[in-house]
Amino acid sequence: MVLNDLGKSLDSLIRKIRRLPEIDKDAINGILLELQRALLMADVNVELCLQLTENIKKRSMDQKINKKIERKEFIIKIVHDELINILGGDNAPKRIKTGKQSIILLVGIQGSGKTTSIGKLANFYKKKGFKIGVICTDTWRPGAYDQLAQTCDSIKVSHFGMPEEKNAIKIAKKGLRHFIKTGKDQKDLIIVDTAGRHKQETALMQEMQKLENIIKPNETILVIDGTLGQQAYAQALAFAQTTHVGSIIITKLDGSAKGGGALSAAAASGAPIKFIGVGEKVDDLEEFHASKFIGTLLGIPDIEGLIEKVKELELEPDEDQMKRMMKGKFTLDDMHLQLKSLDKMGGFSKILAMMGGQNIPEQAKVLAEANLDKWDYVLGSMTKFEKDNPDVIRKTRITRIARGSGTTYTEIKQMLKQYSQMKVFMKGILGKKRRGKKGQPGAGGIPGLDGGQMPDMQEMAEMQQKMMQGKKKRKKHPW
Repeated sequence: MVLNDLGKSLDSLIRKIRRLPEIDKDAINGILLELQRALLMADVNVELCLQLTENIKKRSMDQKINKKIERKEFIIKIVHDELINILGGDNAPKRIKTGKQSIILLVGIQGSGKTTSIGKLANFYKKKGFKIGVICTDTWRPGAYDQLAQTCDSIKVSHFGMPEEKNAIKIAKKGLRHFIKTGKDQKDLIIVDTAGRHKQETALMQEMQKLENIIKPNETILVIDGTLGQQAYAQALAFAQTTHVGSIIITKLDGSAKGGGALSAAAASGAPIKFIGVGEKVDDLEEFHASKFIGTLLGIPDIEGLIEKVKELELEPDEDQMKRMMKGKFTLDDMHLQLKSLDKMGGFSKILAMMGGQNIPEQAKVLAEANLDKWDYVLGSMTKFEKDNPDVIRKTRITRIARGSGTTYTEIKQMLKQYSQMKVFMKGILGKKRRGKKGQPGAGGIPGLDGGQMPDMQEMAEMQQKMMQGKKKRKKHPW
């Protein structure tokens, strides 16, 4: 999960609030000091941090509380709402619409990931049915057009550039004429890349302002590096004062970035975050929803997001598999398919974060995902009979499978144990659904899903426990 350290700190703070015997002035001050510490450690701008905590303090002490709402939950809601406010509100407005020709201008400092983000953005809108054209006006960085062209070619998106031309405005004008004209090259969404620039580079900042005036984009998007730290606030402010920044893309949030500086940038520019980059591939761009994002940081389960992810990926269960599972037959191949479905949704770490479980030790998450990779090799070393009847896999078979898959005897035993735990869980959940509602259970390939409805929180917790291989002792198995 992005902003992992901040998420753990905030989740811990929320748990502490809920454990407090009462919420008085001293308790609120203690909560705010801990919140300040967490935000500053994540590189959130100092002034913004003080302003945020002051707003929370004022609302906590002055605002009247509905008697039906517990004061602890009210304080948590205030923290949630104020964190959303610094991100520019809940959702960025949709300025790019189908059936209308639109232009997006991307701006940002050098090395922020603008060119990579253009490829991701083009891929995102192409999947939504837009005809995309990309223009490179970066005349400063050597090889800028070549990099952009390579990225665009990989996703089959048209591009325009003049590598030998040094006048960015001239390139922009020709590029627009090329893509706006009627005929086969006409595009309904044109994305314009610009040279990276620093707030102190006056000439480049003025060039960017002229570009915006000539291009007249429907939206100017500021690209901010998630690793930038405290400098992000001042940089974002300079861009917002020079151009009409409408939204923000935060990049490089997949690594060790503290990320708070990028969040500060949203407050400085007054624009909402629209996308976040969570990897190097063209698909690693996610629409940003402040409420869900902050909810995840605070350890509040994003059940709606989990359901949307299942629908988005159209994870339909295999009919024969569901029939077998309804009869209590759950093979190793079935388990592998279930785990693969979770992996398609972004891996165990992301799913657990949606379930409010980001405080689970990182080692446990890594172990679960590493096991999934090993399953491909392990299953390839098994016979069909063994995969359909795991109970027959004992010492000699385990030794053979371990040797054939490049794993150890202990690892095979662990995987078989995981299978047994999941089998018991699947039997319990499907049995419960079978005795309850009519209809096909298990929609979406995720244990416990029934006709698009999520299992209750107890069932979610059980699934989490089974996948993370809890430390509780289980009954002995033949292996």
